[in-house]
Amino acid sequence: MKCLIKANLDRAIYRKCLRALFAFIPVVFAWSGVVQASTDKECLATWQEPAVTIEIVNAKPALEHGKSSDQIERVAKKSGYAKSTRHASLLGLTSSIISPKLGAATKYKLIAPGEYCLRLDRVTLSFGVRKTDIYIDRKYHKGTCAYKAILDHELKHVRINEQLIAEYVPKIKRELKERAAGIQPYHTKNPKRAGRSIANRLLLELDPMLEEFNVVRMQANDVIDTQESYAATQAMCSDW
Repeated sequence: MKCLIKANLDRAIYRKCLRALFAFIPVVFAWSGVVQASTDKECLATWQEPAVTIEIVNAKPALEHGKSSDQIERVAKKSGYAKSTRHASLLGLTSSIISPKLGAATKYKLIAPGEYCLRLDRVTLSFGVRKTDIYIDRKYHKGTCAYKAILDHELKHVRINEQLIAEYVPKIKRELKERAAGIQPYHTKNPKRAGRSIANRLLLELDPMLEEFNVVRMQANDVIDTQESYAATQAMCSDW
């Protein structure tokens, strides 16, 4: 009898549990190692390279035009986006949630009462912008030069995020394919739990690359958030 299961993990949840996972994962790996050492050749022979697919997600930005500069500043500070010491007031803000969601599908067959031979069959990853909010100070009315200048600046942040996501997806896919291919078939008594453990493991192994992406993304966005950039934006209009 062959069965198919799928474990889906969202990194937003995964990040909250990361501290616990660091304590838990070594136990899982040690357990898997012991089981894999005793896995028979017939089970190991079922290995096939897992299929890996990645979908890019780019949610359409939502415009928030009902807050004052002070309120936008508070949103920024709460979100960790603000660099308030670099400007007198915050006239606009782009706040994006960028995260992966990983699904690990396994195939398994019953080899003895309560014992299964399980292998990783495929991995699906969606990665990108789940949500983007663009804030513009409400005192700048739609259609004015100042409003357009602020919106144009914030849309540059949106394009930077989308460009870097597109650049990193091939790197992430290569890493994920290598990691997934390294997971050998093994015996388990709980296929559903084993599938979740594999998904946990893959997300954890991707974390360094995702952290690198985030550092590069923040640096790229900082390039257009300088005093010189703000001065150039201010110089575009006379209705500030």
